[in-house]
Amino acid sequence: MVEDLPGQSCTKPPHLPGSYLVVELTNRCSLACVHCSVSEKGHAHHTTTGYLDPLLFDALVADLIATGARFDALILFWLGEPLLHPHFTRIYRRALRAADRHGTFAKVEVHSNATHLTAPRVRALLNDARVPQVLHLSLDAAGRDVYREVKGLDRFEKVQHNVEALLAEKGRTGARWPRVVLQYIVGTNNVDEVSAFRQHWEGVARAARLPVRSVAGHVPQGEEVVVFFRQLDCPTPALQESENAVYRGAMERERLPLPAASEKGHTVRAENLAPCSGFWKSPVVDWQGAVTVCTRDNLLHNAVGSLRHHTFFELWWGPEMRQRRARVAKGDYTGLALCDTCFIPRSLNHAALSPADIAAQKAHDDHLAGAS
Repeated sequence: MVEDLPGQSCTKPPHLPGSYLVVELTNRCSLACVHCSVSEKGHAHHTTTGYLDPLLFDALVADLIATGARFDALILFWLGEPLLHPHFTRIYRRALRAADRHGTFAKVEVHSNATHLTAPRVRALLNDARVPQVLHLSLDAAGRDVYREVKGLDRFEKVQHNVEALLAEKGRTGARWPRVVLQYIVGTNNVDEVSAFRQHWEGVARAARLPVRSVAGHVPQGEEVVVFFRQLDCPTPALQESENAVYRGAMERERLPLPAASEKGHTVRAENLAPCSGFWKSPVVDWQGAVTVCTRDNLLHNAVGSLRHHTFFELWWGPEMRQRRARVAKGDYTGLALCDTCFIPRSLNHAALSPADIAAQKAHDDHLAGAS
């Protein structure tokens, strides 16, 4: 294992609010959800499959510690099921250690479909560490038929059992972490089961003597179990408008308030005229070590390099990313695939970016450019 390193003589990157680092532990998955690239036959991201090398993760964490980099969250998930990784527990504990000892991550999140949320995995996840942790479970259905339609395979009863067992064990042990988020991505294909889903999981949590609340749009701060209804991100503005209406209607019926970005009258535009926070706040590392700027870039068109050949600091705060940020800050996405017509910066599922964030990063970028 790579040891934690002392601080090196480099300019410490700014800590931007809302920042998160996505690390894909594997691109293999036990389901084929219709809203995920796994379900697309022949998709290039899944032509070759495998697992993140734990030593590569160690080197990434060591570099973040050495350079003083900090993110508000580490998300151990992208386009596969992270609990499939044979060394998941080792990687998870390494992340917690970096967060606890060095403040590298303010919290650690795992996003899972719960198909492999086995008893040993539950034991590895339940803890009382000082580091906030979230287990974000993507469920998306309240019955077997809709589950099969949305998730691609019939794993409904297994997943229900796994999640119910997790909540019961968390209640029994009194473990503080992880906070459990039960996610439902609302779409035309599952909107009719929103109420049943909410009632079921609120009831299961209460039976386990765990506090629970249902929310829409964003997961609020706190530690209680959350039943979370999320907006679907779509490939075209027209489809996005249609699904937004479905989502708003469902949340109105449930009397769950929405953030302003999803209020009636909000129009989805295809032109991306605003600076996208991805270039500042949300680097994505795929299972082979490639670093890109957005989770929508599943073909790695905008990848800036690989951790197999460079450190994370060299890539994310290096010359190429400094140039990209300078252009994107002005709304110039020339040469950046997917970005010109992207409308996700206006989605509920995208991090905010303020002028202060841009200025703080620019000062850091300018200092590095002057020193190089």
